[in-house]
Amino acid sequence: MNHQSEVVESPDLRHFIWDKKQQLWKGVAYAVMRNVALLPFPFFFQVIIDEYVKTGNVAGIGSIAMMFIGLLLIHYYFTIEGTKILASEVSTVISELRSRVFQKLQFLHFGYLDKQRAGRLLSKYAFDTQKVEMSLMPLLNQMVPNISHSILLAFLLAFLDWRLTLTVLLILPFYAVSRYLFFFRIQRKNRAARVAQEHLTGRANEFISAIRLIRGYGQEQRATGSLEESSETYTRSRIEQMVMNSHFGTFSTVSTNMLSLAVVAGGALLVVGGNLSLGTLFAFLAALPVIVSPIQAFTQISQQYFQGKEAFVSIRELLDSRYVEHWAGQRKIPDLKGDVEFEKVVFAYEGQTEPALNEISLKIPAGQHVALVGPSGSGKSTVANLILGLYNPSAGHIRVDGQSQEIIDMRWLRRRCAIVMQESLLLSGSIWDNLCFARPGATEEEIVEAARLANAESFIMDLPKGFETIVGERGVSLSGGQRQRISIARALLRDPRILILDEATSALDYESERLIQDALDNLARGRTVITIAHRLSTVKKADRIVVLEKGKIVEQGSFDELSDSDGYFSALLAAQG
Repeated sequence: MNHQSEVVESPDLRHFIWDKKQQLWKGVAYAVMRNVALLPFPFFFQVIIDEYVKTGNVAGIGSIAMMFIGLLLIHYYFTIEGTKILASEVSTVISELRSRVFQKLQFLHFGYLDKQRAGRLLSKYAFDTQKVEMSLMPLLNQMVPNISHSILLAFLLAFLDWRLTLTVLLILPFYAVSRYLFFFRIQRKNRAARVAQEHLTGRANEFISAIRLIRGYGQEQRATGSLEESSETYTRSRIEQMVMNSHFGTFSTVSTNMLSLAVVAGGALLVVGGNLSLGTLFAFLAALPVIVSPIQAFTQISQQYFQGKEAFVSIRELLDSRYVEHWAGQRKIPDLKGDVEFEKVVFAYEGQTEPALNEISLKIPAGQHVALVGPSGSGKSTVANLILGLYNPSAGHIRVDGQSQEIIDMRWLRRRCAIVMQESLLLSGSIWDNLCFARPGATEEEIVEAARLANAESFIMDLPKGFETIVGERGVSLSGGQRQRISIARALLRDPRILILDEATSALDYESERLIQDALDNLARGRTVITIAHRLSTVKKADRIVVLEKGKIVEQGSFDELSDSDGYFSALLAAQG
């Protein structure tokens, strides 16, 4: 059975931009206009020096000054408005891109997700999209307007003196090529520094997360040495990066001054020879920084552009992934009871030679409490994952209320199931928010009742803000037992027809476990409960215990039946004392 679908290739970045083309073009036009407002400035110098200074025309100088101020105000207006438009549209493009990434993550097959590092997926969502944004904004707001400004200005300067204009245009290619060659060397150093930084950050994150383990094993010195080694590698790469950037900065200063010197020298000869006015020379010197500014900005903007391009390639790999969960079924079962049946189900995780489940046949009637037990790797959690349709069986059939998963709307079915895992996960926010996550439309009475049934109400009300108490990532402000009881209350609030408890009480102390077991006994009536347990003492009240070993059912029966028999379960029970 293969539920990996062929998906339509995701749109490239131009698609996201094209939808906003009118506003983006408007923003670029505003950016161009802000520079057009500055075009007359070099010519103002010519007029002031050649006409007003010579004649002592103070009123003329004053009028030029007023024109300066007026054009600066126009420049200011177009700068602010253009930036607003571009920032708004580019941010919208990136927001849509992030949304597409997250939507894709929701539909990726768990076989694919199991092989991915969470940090890399987070990087695609947060950091790679940010790099795309950082490449788009300078390109639209700086590079395009600056190039157009330089071309227009060079064209106008040619009317003042074609000889100086030609001198500048002949020198510029050498200036540009030399900076371009530097760019690739800088890019290599930047890439090396980035890789070293990622490695250092990864190691630091790993050691900080494992600090209890490190202290528990007395390996502080070893961890510190390993981290210092990564830090030294990063430091060396950063030094090389900074030295190269220093070389480039010095070269930029020298080359720019050499270009200015060429203009001054050539212009001075023309002035001495009476072929050029002093005002025209000043106009060229004032215009020179504007003409070379796109070349000066090229290195940084190009670096951002290529980083953005690489980042989008990384995002595109995710968006184009064909390893997508796809259930074609559309059937919704009226009055879902919760019957579950496995018929000769075979399943193997990708890359594993041995199947996790090997021709499993199992019937769980609605309302029955079935416990799955067995050693680690026997296939207990795999059964739960297959019921929820998180993976697809390689062979065999899974039915719910007699209907094959092939024809059921699996997302509809999941909304009628609940799972409580060994590691309870609480989202950042209040306890109330975490409970409402199961059923956003739940009433206050329903939420409080769910907390009461999970024996969580008493400790919640003892907290300073009760249900409004903020819990951090993974509920770090609460004990393990408290987190688990909130997690179970969340499952109770969902009022599921099928409830899966995956080692749900293994993280609790004896008192917490007793409180929750009492609640679960009441909850189990009228719904199907599947308990995955390692501690066999927790499954005494299950209607049926199914013992798994190497992906096969080796025994099943009640707790008393299996413990009295001389079989696999009794051996496990004896081993646990």
